[in-house]
Amino acid sequence: MIRWQDIFFSVLWVLGLAGMLATFSYMSWYRSTHAGSWRLLFSLPRMLIPFCLSLEIFCMGLAINGALADQPAPWWETAIWSVLALVFALQTVIYGWVGVQRGWDTPIEERDDYERSKRSK
Repeated sequence: MIRWQDIFFSVLWVLGLAGMLATFSYMSWYRSTHAGSWRLLFSLPRMLIPFCLSLEIFCMGLAINGALADQPAPWWETAIWSVLALVFALQTVIYGWVGVQRGWDTPIEERDDYERSKRSK
């Protein structure tokens, strides 16, 4: 018998995967309109925040599914997914803070790609 609780927790990790796909789609569009490289995009808070948030939701869904399933996953597996969810939550907060402080389109780490893209504009 299908329980609504199981469906809700399964929706969490599926929503996380959908968020990652949507983030990559947005990154591809942003790259085509701003003529940047993929390497540069993976250092922008504008891209890292939704990506890390999606990974956080994905990890939370798997941890909750593993803990509350009819046949629970091993404790260490649930612990690893939970730790990963916390790490991605922390990264989301850090990238948000950096985005507010330095700008959403300023790379987290200064790279040569960023300097070249600024000169070419």
